[in-house]
Amino acid sequence: MQSKAEKYQDVIRDVLAVLDGEPDRIARMATCVSLLSQAFDSWFWTGFYIVDQAKKADGIDELVVGPYIGTLGCLRIRFGRGVCGAAAQTRTTQVVADVHAFADHIACDARSNSEIVVPVFDAAGELIAVFDSDSERFGAYDDEDRAHLEALMAAVFSR
Repeated sequence: MQSKAEKYQDVIRDVLAVLDGEPDRIARMATCVSLLSQAFDSWFWTGFYIVDQAKKADGIDELVVGPYIGTLGCLRIRFGRGVCGAAAQTRTTQVVADVHAFADHIACDARSNSEIVVPVFDAAGELIAVFDSDSERFGAYDDEDRAHLEALMAAVFSR
């Protein structure tokens, strides 16, 4: 059985190999979602919420659902609202061992008990999305997930 670190090494290698030369951001997101969700059995929702550029131009900070695998996700999330909105507003990764203890948690699926949300930046350092994963297990995510996912998002979207 592979350790978590070994799984991340494999999935990061595979993502980067598949995406070599692929410029389309949505294709890059979809590939990350597909390979990450297959690698980790305890993740039941894996996807991206993308900064809505049209709303941003109107002065509204809002995320819109992007590529994902799982049950129906929330369609739109304002910055500062829930775990995804907190990650977008603070531009820091949120590792939540118990979403029920997180103030203002948005329950898109009642099965969610823990969550990780990683801000995603482009090469200019602009926030373009957040990567979100939910698990039915409490405490499913930790600093090891944070480090690997932050590194993967930087390698895929910041270069």
